Amino acid sequence: MEQLAKLLELSDIHMFEELNGAFVCNLNQDKVLIIKKITMLEEVQELVYTLPRLKEKLRESMINIQNTAEVEDLHLSKFLWDMYVIGLHHIEHEEEKFNEIDVAKFQRNRFVARKIIIEYTDDEELKAHFDQLVLPERTLNKLLQTYVNQGSDYQPEEIEGLLSKINEIVR
Repeated sequence: MEQLAKLLELSDIHMFEELNGAFVCNLNQDKVLIIKKITMLEEVQELVYTLPRLKEKLRESMINIQNTAEVEDLHLSKFLWDMYVIGLHHIEHEEEKFNEIDVAKFQRNRFVARKIIIEYTDDEELKAHFDQLVLPERTLNKLLQTYVNQGSDYQPEEIEGLLSKINEIVR
């Protein structure tokens, strides 16, 4: 899991026995990510059903005092709203892919947490899909950093186009 977290450029990693091989990160930021390598969609559903029981353990793992105070008084439904359960499905052959309709239904069901399924064939594809679907702000930051490094003027049309793509992906 450490290699996976490093590949996805994630820190603040926590492991909980109840999550059966999944790890939690970003506890002190706006999106709490629960990530697990999967072979079946049902593995993500089992993980989702475990989350409400972990509220207290997750709260204890938070370092950011402001977040801890807010979570203590937070309704469970609001606490779970900013959780993303991400199933990573490595595929070697086309027939190993999940049924697209099943994945779409599964992701639309936001009971307990938002669910994202990422199917990938290699690490590069995994990183690209992860950044695109989970942390799209990384793409925008890279674009803006390019302008700063080159000392060139911002191109509003290019930035607007990128923001449109990010909005389409997030919806």
